[in-house]
Amino acid sequence: MSNRLLKVNAYTTLDLADATARGHDFEESGPAVLNVTSPRKNPDHVKFQLEIDNSHLDELPAHADEVTLSADEARTLGDALHSHADTVDAAQGADGSSTDRDA
Repeated sequence: MSNRLLKVNAYTTLDLADATARGHDFEESGPAVLNVTSPRKNPDHVKFQLEIDNSHLDELPAHADEVTLSADEARTLGDALHSHADTVDAAQGADGSSTDRDA
């Protein structure tokens, strides 16, 4: 990924996630970096960052999106992620195969 804006290292949350950028007149997809972090000194927020590999984007310049969350907002997001992950797991079945709900 050329022109990377986010630093990627061993501590990066997800270094190869599927992502899509949508606008009124376009939709582009590609691999992305998704990172969750907080300041090392005096942490007072959680930062959620996303950068799609700009070599897969024609409509957008290289950019990274960031959301700054309070601790409570981060917990709310975490709870929602857990809930939806449980839904996906249940739909896939214990062995990872699809269930009848997919038919």
